[in-house]
Amino acid sequence: MCFEDHYQGLVAKILPVILLELEQQGRLLPPHLREVAGSYLSRPGKCLRPVLLLLSCEAAGGRVETALPAAAAVELFHTWTLLHDDVIDHDSLRRGQETGHIRGARLGRETWDLPETTAAGYGQSLAILAGDVLQGEVVHLLTTLAEVPSEVRLALLAELSGRLNPELLAGEQLDMELACRHPENIAESEILEMMRLKTGALLGYCAAAGSAIGETRSPADSELALALRRFAEACGIAFQLQDDILGITGTEKDLGKNIGSDLREGKRTLLLAKAWKQCSAEERRSLAGILGNEQATEEQLTLAGRIFAQSGALQQTAELAEQYLTCALEILQQALPKPASRQNLEGWAALMVKRIR
Repeated sequence: MCFEDHYQGLVAKILPVILLELEQQGRLLPPHLREVAGSYLSRPGKCLRPVLLLLSCEAAGGRVETALPAAAAVELFHTWTLLHDDVIDHDSLRRGQETGHIRGARLGRETWDLPETTAAGYGQSLAILAGDVLQGEVVHLLTTLAEVPSEVRLALLAELSGRLNPELLAGEQLDMELACRHPENIAESEILEMMRLKTGALLGYCAAAGSAIGETRSPADSELALALRRFAEACGIAFQLQDDILGITGTEKDLGKNIGSDLREGKRTLLLAKAWKQCSAEERRSLAGILGNEQATEEQLTLAGRIFAQSGALQQTAELAEQYLTCALEILQQALPKPASRQNLEGWAALMVKRIR
């Protein structure tokens, strides 16, 4: 079976578990909260994170069916972070559809004819509550790993709450903090660490958890789990670097959200940091007029893209993304020397960057 078919087969196994969990928990929720909580999952993404968990479980010698609740859990974990992230970033599009808080505001207007400001507040509150609902479902799913020894289940829950959750929230806070600081006072290492925390940490958890389930041992006690965590974190940084590039050079169809939103929100991306160091004083003034300007025009965004390209920042960031991907594949080769044992994980890594290459 080719990797693409295997991948889609795994997705087909994950989605029913997610939908069943949403159906069962949704019976306890009022209609608006139920709708917003399930809104992103009505048009799921590529399920990169749960598939990574299942592929890591297979690579460690485990059965996919044993790990399905954990795979569903990490997709719900990812989804609650998106709901909250979109509130923080004021994004209006996610996966080509309205974000949770925008949907909530619309529900408030349609149901009660709320004025715009009141509806916006209602929508934000719904999105925050919906994210909290999904967090609870994550924990519930991990407790249903019936075929996994209790000590491994406890280790996965402990790592989720004691390591992953604070790391991801620290990454989100660092992202917000960097946006408050002048670009010339930000080190590239800070941006890369923010990417590791915001994107790489969850991917690392997925790989380590899948390996732990496959080996039926705590991820802290497994060299394979540690290696797969490092592999996944490096892939996550490569993905985020290229995602930032796509946020400037792509289309809304490619990205699934607003193009130029990072600039309008004042995000300190590596792309910006590199360009700021290498462009002229006049170009810096132009970027300063765009950065954090919610009313930035298409012409201004096009100008920013041109500055990023002419300064060399675009190419340098793309090259760094390739370096992280190469490093990830080297880690994988050392951890799984037999090609047959790692080929699906190599396929997964290639899929991470396929849409951008």
